[in-house]
Amino acid sequence: ILLFNKNGELLLTRRAIEPHKGMLDLPGGFIDPMETAEEAARREIREELGIEIHSLKYFCSFPNEYIFSGYSVFTLDLTFLATTDQFGEMKAMDDIASFEFYKPQEIDLNEIPSISMKNIIKEIIQREGHY
Repeated sequence: ILLFNKNGELLLTRRAIEPHKGMLDLPGGFIDPMETAEEAARREIREELGIEIHSLKYFCSFPNEYIFSGYSVFTLDLTFLATTDQFGEMKAMDDIASFEFYKPQEIDLNEIPSISMKNIIKEIIQREGHY
């Protein structure tokens, strides 16, 4: 999920668990059986940050390889732009240790372990002002 504050900064989270504990990530997660991508986006934000999001708009997708317990899981990471009026109510929960805001062009991609998340951030920078 892409959430920008009023200063144009993107919300990133710090992972609280392996894989890649302590590294930067976008908030989100896996879709449960019989759940839509939009339902999953809303649920994941509630679980990870304790807030509600609005106006989901599809942004892009990238393939990814997620290594978990020694197994490769191949995913297609869907990305949505969302809004919220609850930034002040956020709290790090579930598998999130903390959250931070960055101007997209100032994000250190070396702190992002996922190739799909790196590609999503590159896409944000490429499309800046067009979404």
